[in-house]
Amino acid sequence: MALQPAPAVIGPISLVAAVGLLCLIHLAINLTVIGQVPSKASMEVAGVEISPQMQCSMGALCLLGVPIIIHGCLGAIYRVPSHLHAYTNYLFASLLVAAVWFGIFASVEQGCKTVKSLNGAEMETMVCGLPNTFTFMTPFIFMILSCIAIYRVWSMQEQIKKRLEADLFEYQEPDLLQQELADEAAAQAATEAVPGAAWAQVPTSWVSQQQ
Repeated sequence: MALQPAPAVIGPISLVAAVGLLCLIHLAINLTVIGQVPSKASMEVAGVEISPQMQCSMGALCLLGVPIIIHGCLGAIYRVPSHLHAYTNYLFASLLVAAVWFGIFASVEQGCKTVKSLNGAEMETMVCGLPNTFTFMTPFIFMILSCIAIYRVWSMQEQIKKRLEADLFEYQEPDLLQQELADEAAAQAATEAVPGAAWAQVPTSWVSQQQ
């Protein structure tokens, strides 16, 4: 079954307000990432070492997204489909990046370390653990939000498209009616101008009966 767009009203808020809220959350996430990028030295997150070049790349991607997000929010408010299309492409790129980070954090485990006992009577123990749960789940949550945002923005585009088609048909209907009236008037004038044209419309069976 084909995917159906979301309704114009979702619960207590409209689709426009929902898209605007998602844009606000996305903008806050991008600004947070930009503020957390030191880009001077490598940083370790959940056992993954992130180089300064990778930090700068993520910061540049988030910085590029700031005007695109604002662009998309204005497109939702003023019903501009091209603005929403650009924002949808950026959402797909953000989803791809989040999936890559999720795969990296999922494949890397924290190294095992040996914990010495407080007294010599007990044996040393080896402790192994998974990456930090919050850091591990952050890309996953962002992926879910990106999927929701893509669906909402696509629904907004479909709603704008249907509205434009309805407005176009509404503007074309009077012109079509005037064209039909003009054609009927021209046909009537041609019939009246040609002598005997009215008799040409009489059925031949009636003429034979009169004879």
